[in-house]
Amino acid sequence: MSFASRLPRCHLIAFTLLSGFLVAADCRAETKNIMKDATSVEVRVSSRPERIITLVPSLGELTADLLGEELPRLIAVADQTDYPPALAKLAKVGAYHRFNIEAVAGLKPDLVLASTDGNAKDQVLRLRELGVPVVVVETGDFNQIAQSMRLVARALGRPQRGEEMAAQFMRGVESIRARARSRKGTPPKVLLQVGSNPLVVAGPKSFLHEALITVGAENIYADSSSRYPRPSLEDAVHRRPDVILVVSMGPSPVPARNSVESWKAFPEIPAVKNGRLHLLLGDSLVRPTLRLLEGLSLLEKGISR
Repeated sequence: MSFASRLPRCHLIAFTLLSGFLVAADCRAETKNIMKDATSVEVRVSSRPERIITLVPSLGELTADLLGEELPRLIAVADQTDYPPALAKLAKVGAYHRFNIEAVAGLKPDLVLASTDGNAKDQVLRLRELGVPVVVVETGDFNQIAQSMRLVARALGRPQRGEEMAAQFMRGVESIRARARSRKGTPPKVLLQVGSNPLVVAGPKSFLHEALITVGAENIYADSSSRYPRPSLEDAVHRRPDVILVVSMGPSPVPARNSVESWKAFPEIPAVKNGRLHLLLGDSLVRPTLRLLEGLSLLEKGISR
């Protein structure tokens, strides 16, 4: 005689219902989403990941925006992640360009978010070999940024929020484009500097290049073969930009301020001669998140001064 057959009828009904509930709950706990990331890799992700790690600062910021009050689901971030401020308190897994694989795997994440713009392919592959679910996004242009919002939101189990965010981002971009189209005159030739020692500028096939076009400027390095060229100072001087904008990246604005001062040694450059050499404070322009709209507004003002 089985255990179930020895139970009174009312107890048997309760036992059956409870067993069914436990099985259903267990199935829900094991539910996985199979999704294709920006590199066309199929990834099995928990329907509600609870141990999330982000490997570039912008993905930490995007994840925080999407999670809202459920931010504790994000357990670790890349070293340079500093916005929103609450993320500075989280565990760090190394610099985005070369993160600590052992630290990531040791935290036993059920979702890792990475980017083609910053993270090394070999490290992402190694995490996958260790059985870590990694979803990779791409942010080379505005459409890809919008798609990254949708992709990350889906991985987090918040697809509707991702659709809303992507739509909000594209509406903001189009509004800025419309203002640029309404302006008269020749677009200014702009050098957008994002690094010094060596000099690093925005080149084609980058969202910063699209940012320049969006605000009505001409990128003087649009003809480069690199997304972020490292031209010689002589070449930059030879291209005679109308405007030079130096983006302050990192915790201190001092390096960027020093770069602005160094350009003043070349009065033959139209930007220097006409006082159109400016420092752009803050990192909103270089973060492919909703805050990029703030960065576009700063860029718009920078080319207009």
